[in-house]
Amino acid sequence: MLNYLYIFYSFVFILNIIHVFWQNTVLFTIIGILGMMMTVISFPRSDRVFKILGAVLLGAGVFFFISSEAAVKDIPLFFAGNISILFLISMLPWMNSVVKAGRYNRLLQSLIGSNHRELGVLYARSEVTMVSLAAFLNLSSATISQDLLKEKLKQVKTSVRNNFILMVTLRGYSLALLWSPLEILLATSIFITGVNYLQVLPWMLGLSIIGITLDSLFAKILFRNESIPEDDVGSKAPVLDKQKLTQFIVALVMFLSVVVFLGNVIHLDFLFSVTIAIFPFAFLWALFVKRKRSFINIGWPTWKWKTNRLDNFIVLLLSLSFLTESLNESPYLSYLQDPLMSLEGSPLLIMLFIQATFLILTLLGVHPIATMGIFGGVRELLTGSFPPVTLTILLSACAIATVPSAPYGLIVTITSVALRMNPYQIVLRNLPYTIAFGFLGIGVALLSLLFY
Repeated sequence: MLNYLYIFYSFVFILNIIHVFWQNTVLFTIIGILGMMMTVISFPRSDRVFKILGAVLLGAGVFFFISSEAAVKDIPLFFAGNISILFLISMLPWMNSVVKAGRYNRLLQSLIGSNHRELGVLYARSEVTMVSLAAFLNLSSATISQDLLKEKLKQVKTSVRNNFILMVTLRGYSLALLWSPLEILLATSIFITGVNYLQVLPWMLGLSIIGITLDSLFAKILFRNESIPEDDVGSKAPVLDKQKLTQFIVALVMFLSVVVFLGNVIHLDFLFSVTIAIFPFAFLWALFVKRKRSFINIGWPTWKWKTNRLDNFIVLLLSLSFLTESLNESPYLSYLQDPLMSLEGSPLLIMLFIQATFLILTLLGVHPIATMGIFGGVRELLTGSFPPVTLTILLSACAIATVPSAPYGLIVTITSVALRMNPYQIVLRNLPYTIAFGFLGIGVALLSLLFY
């Protein structure tokens, strides 16, 4: 039966779609009850880290619930809040599937593959490519580039090679997440603040460009004396297909346009706009490039497999939803509000507090989504201190900054396996970048205060 969980989960997501257009308390309660069932099913199937985190979140939620004046009948409502985020996560495989079906992942190989021997120059080219394409390729951009760079740098000293690869792939990946409409941390921050994606996009693109420039300059200095041996030709990268590159860029622009249209014209919220746009857009894209059969053959089994294994996300997000809603009803909310309230009138100190919270909890193994949810529980206090655009920049930048330094994060785990390195070595190498990235996000957020 566990192989058919995708049917049950899809039913819950369909009810969530209905609720978006028909706000009904009874329906929302039903969604919450089904969400509780999803949590019970997923708990024994989730990874150990998520079991511990889910148990802590649920335990804290029960404590806050008991201290509140909420009734037992409200409990299902507390579990329904993050179903929309789960829905988005379940749809992401369809976008990756059309990328694979259209063989756009080979673009990354052809764009990174160059004749430059100097590692400083190669670093900048590789990072720009990662940022440009990872918005759609997502994790596959990191794995493809790591495999290519390992082959290309096979004659370079192991410590230098590993340092180069972990820096360019993880940092480039994080800089791509800043503006990607498919990034869950950005979508969650927009969900919390209710801001328009189009308002935030120029700021996030600007932050990404600044990050690329500074990190590339730093890498050019760091690797200034390193180069690929002359006799190492490595594996030849595929020839750049300009037509496919044009298709990819047009598709990216069109997808962003669809999301903006749904948000500004149809007036749907950003998270829901991205979610419902993914499959129709991916299917039409596959039709346009005449890869429909390949798209279905790749996408359908991948989507079923991924949806059947949402356990970690279900445990994390639904437990977090229960905690957040219980905290909002609890008098103990003031204990979380007090440190922020004591900093009221000092926006810089509040920003530094938020950055430090994301960083410390990430290093302790808490997923940034969970930390984002905690700040979502005090959104009224935060929106009273900052304009929505500023708060979105701040939350998303500080959260995404931790991605290269998350010891239990998926991208760090993948990199540690690929390079046969301890994940904490990767974390230590990227920690200065994470801190600097957070400060850069704070700087851009402060700059936005001049405009809002």
